[in-house]
Amino acid sequence: MDSNTQASSLLKYKTAQSLCQLLDILWSSGGLVDSKAVALLTAIPTLKTLLQPIAGSEDSDEESEIYAYCLSSPSLNAYNELSQLGEWQLALLGLNPEVRAHWLNLAAARCREAGAMNDPMVLVKLIQQLGNASEWVLAQLENTSVSAGATPQIAAGPLAQLERDLLGHSLNDNAAIPALCRILRACFKLHTLSEQTEALTPIQLVDTSAKQLANNWCRGRLLALPDAFLSEHSLNQPLKPNDDWLLVSRPVNDEAKLIECFAHQPWWLLLSLVSFVQDAWAAEQRGGLLLTLPAGQNAFAPSQVNVAVQGIDGDEVSLGSLAEFLMQLLGELNIALYPELNNSAEDIQRLNRALSPLIAELLANKIWQFTEAGRGEPGHYRIHPDFSDACYSLPLAPLFGYKSQHLQQAIKQLAQTSYVNKRSASSANRINS
Repeated sequence: MDSNTQASSLLKYKTAQSLCQLLDILWSSGGLVDSKAVALLTAIPTLKTLLQPIAGSEDSDEESEIYAYCLSSPSLNAYNELSQLGEWQLALLGLNPEVRAHWLNLAAARCREAGAMNDPMVLVKLIQQLGNASEWVLAQLENTSVSAGATPQIAAGPLAQLERDLLGHSLNDNAAIPALCRILRACFKLHTLSEQTEALTPIQLVDTSAKQLANNWCRGRLLALPDAFLSEHSLNQPLKPNDDWLLVSRPVNDEAKLIECFAHQPWWLLLSLVSFVQDAWAAEQRGGLLLTLPAGQNAFAPSQVNVAVQGIDGDEVSLGSLAEFLMQLLGELNIALYPELNNSAEDIQRLNRALSPLIAELLANKIWQFTEAGRGEPGHYRIHPDFSDACYSLPLAPLFGYKSQHLQQAIKQLAQTSYVNKRSASSANRINS
């Protein structure tokens, strides 16, 4: 089957519907096994540079074999900019030029219609909604202007039924104009990114044996949000992230050793490393990292933990909440959160709340400890002394030593850089005022 035939076949309802089902699995599990991904990548080759390949484990004889393809930051960002899963599925489907051709025709017709109105702001707002995808629409208008009888029409397209299945209406409906613009805008952004980048380097399957835990935290990995957040999200869209490919929290029994807990609870490991770096930094007596609880909150159920850096001279610079700090850290590591969060105050607060039960577990298992302060003063979270000692003894010493060095360096560097930048900004503001 040649490429033109493949593209044309996508315009058939059943074919496009089956591809959307694959995209639905891709979203709900965070990835697709290679056997299922083949059909998707054949139909939409652009996705090859937008999905993260997962290869064999380091101990495998089939290291070069691709086992799965996972979501990446661009594909997660695209979802975050759209209003629902159906729009995301259509945006990815639209990476095939023959599929998006009708949608561009619709957008061109809408722009021509808006341009004929007395109020010029109607067209301006439409172009703003399209964003950079207006380049495609302008090209469509220019092409049709030189083609006799090719004036863009507002009519149902070959995938109208699929559009109704996914969105509740077809994209030629007046009510669908905002959705049409969002889909084309996301599609244009993904298409542009695919042209600017090469296929992503494969990463290994997640190691749950506790032998190479730190290697799981590599560039391109997805970290599933805490269970409390996933449960809240799954009320609308069930999510079952695959723990062979993603860092996913799994249950541990009460008798499990700490090394096993860290293998099954990635958020425990991340938060433990933050407190470990805090402890090592304090030992240097050259400033340090502070994890504080605002007065009046329950240490075992905090709505928000604050992060600050204390300078050598005792001055403190706030870095925001723990959720904000961790989101910045993961961004530096190029590890994406699944499902994607934006930087809105609402999402940050949701993540802070989702971290609360994890902090309670760290306290209960004597990994963290909480120290009360004076009346009206914030209390402090620190590493528990017993756990601190354990980090320098087997079996934890390698994990909290050389194996996680890149994570520890990233934590400290982010804190130090943020401290310097915020102090500089504060000084500049004082000078300007």
